[in-house]
Amino acid sequence: MAASRSPCLRGGLLTLLLLQLPRLHSARFDVVGPPEPILAMVGDDAELPCHLSPNANVSAAGAELRWLRERESPAVLVHRAGRAQDAEQMARYRGRAALVQDGLAQGRVALRIRGVRASDDGEYRCLFKQDDGHGEASVRLQVAALGSDPHIHVEVQGNGETRLECTSAGWFPEPQLQWRTPKGEELSSASESREPDEEGLFSVAASVIVEDTSERNVSCCIRNVLLGQEKEVGTSIPAPFFPRLTPWMVAVAVILIVLGVLTTGSIFFTWRLYKERSRQRKKEFSSTEKLLEELKWKKATLHAVDVTLDPDTAHPHLLLYEGFKSVRLEDARQKLPEKAERFDSWPCVLGREAFTSGRHYWEVEVGDRTDWAIGVCREGVAKKGFDPMTPENGFWAVELYGNGYWALTPLRTPLPLAGPPRRVGVFLDYESGDVTFYNMTDGSLVYSFSNAAFSGPLRAFFCLWSCGKKPLTICPITDELEGVTVVADATDPSLEIPLSPMGEDAASGDTDMLRSKLISTQPSQTAP
Repeated sequence: MAASRSPCLRGGLLTLLLLQLPRLHSARFDVVGPPEPILAMVGDDAELPCHLSPNANVSAAGAELRWLRERESPAVLVHRAGRAQDAEQMARYRGRAALVQDGLAQGRVALRIRGVRASDDGEYRCLFKQDDGHGEASVRLQVAALGSDPHIHVEVQGNGETRLECTSAGWFPEPQLQWRTPKGEELSSASESREPDEEGLFSVAASVIVEDTSERNVSCCIRNVLLGQEKEVGTSIPAPFFPRLTPWMVAVAVILIVLGVLTTGSIFFTWRLYKERSRQRKKEFSSTEKLLEELKWKKATLHAVDVTLDPDTAHPHLLLYEGFKSVRLEDARQKLPEKAERFDSWPCVLGREAFTSGRHYWEVEVGDRTDWAIGVCREGVAKKGFDPMTPENGFWAVELYGNGYWALTPLRTPLPLAGPPRRVGVFLDYESGDVTFYNMTDGSLVYSFSNAAFSGPLRAFFCLWSCGKKPLTICPITDELEGVTVVADATDPSLEIPLSPMGEDAASGDTDMLRSKLISTQPSQTAP
């Protein structure tokens, strides 16, 4: 019986060996990452490099490249057949992650992450795969942020002790906090908390009770261990003062207190009258200023132009429809002819109309989309790659990104808007070098680029950062004209400025100098 099982045993071993042959013959080559972690500040761009070992003797030009976050799926970035595979990419990295492939022929690549966040901190895996060969390496990204200057609040308690509270925000990773005396001695905190906000940045708060009356100065020091940097602020503790009081000193103190109360009362009464009058004047001025600002963007609408989208410039993931008036970002990539004027990295599209002089105005309905960018750009801006969208590179635009509104200046200017605009007006004055944006919901100014040196044709510019059915739509402008009167000073009726829909701009020196055609003070076109 043992002899009869021997052929079966040999056959089983042979089958197992044959199943292992592909694994034994599969080629493996070395992928090398940086020996040290890559350090990046929150808000900056980061590049995570890796390369094939010089001894691999394998070209990376046709390799499949894949970047992963530890064991998460989908990927941070997938590059196959010479292009990025957006469908396999994490949603939070779309529009932020790109492959730097300048050295691909030499086996060198890098993952570029735009606008680094605290959540980007961690380990990344760089995978090369070609034919049956594969290899991977790990790259560590360390994210850091230096928070705000510490603030100390001093409170003298009823028992004579002094309580100090130190607060600061915007730190990453979690910082260290210390209380110090001028001699360098550390004080123990009575309470301490470190809480991350929605963006993962830490806010710290710590308090200390000072019982020793000989301590007159204390400082709060918050340190970012990763950066080796700290911020420190000091404060002086008020000294106790309990003199021995005599009867005449008590009498003088009572008299001074009574006089102080009477003086304070009269000052307070005078201050209240002054504040009330100032508030009334400010209200009148604010109302007039708001109306003048409203009239300013109303005058801009007199230069309305019909803007349409240019399909030859549209990124393959952008879908144009409704007579080239609407655009949305799709998951699927369209098969479009390769053209020099087509965007292949940023998901953008230009308007067909080119402006080389004069004034031009159009409106874009952004609705309740959570991310977009619109504005004006030079016709010949770089459409391949990820050049920053700044005036230096030929872009004058504003955007909604990361729950905030920004002007795309070199350092990105935050825009503190009173409310979210559902429709944005864009006014281009070519000769003056101005590009101005208006919130068409209330007619307020959003931002203005001034005194730009324009040269060559300019075109309308549109960009979307995420997919969805909510489009950007170029709106028709159909407001009717209506006469409006602006009162410069409500107390002086002689300073009324008439504005008539029938008059044209008067020449210099004419008494009707400020007559102009104006759109109605109440826009008929509002956001849906």
